[in-house]
Amino acid sequence: MRMERLRFGPQDGFTPHDERLENVTISPLTAPGTAQAAIFRLGPGGRIARHPAAVAQVLAVLDGDGLVSGGDGEFHPIGSGEAVYWAAGEEHETVSDHGLTALIVEAAGLRPLG
Repeated sequence: MRMERLRFGPQDGFTPHDERLENVTISPLTAPGTAQAAIFRLGPGGRIARHPAAVAQVLAVLDGDGLVSGGDGEFHPIGSGEAVYWAAGEEHETVSDHGLTALIVEAAGLRPLG
């Protein structure tokens, strides 16, 4: 196996056709499989609408800020240097007034450190 360079700048993403995503671009880092990783960019007013997590996932904010909610539907602020974990099946949502860039990792059996 050899090292591969991956690009995930704003110009490398695509805009998915998914009614749950508003003003969102995605730059996949891995192919679909047992684990997936991608950079999600929410532009100003961007939204990943409420939906259940297919598998456990972590959203780590790399830049910007927004609000996230979990199973209780209550929104909490999140910003650069912070992450949130959602369990498989947990309803969740992410919104941003000013924009944010996040790394999202999804995998069965994924657990938070704490």
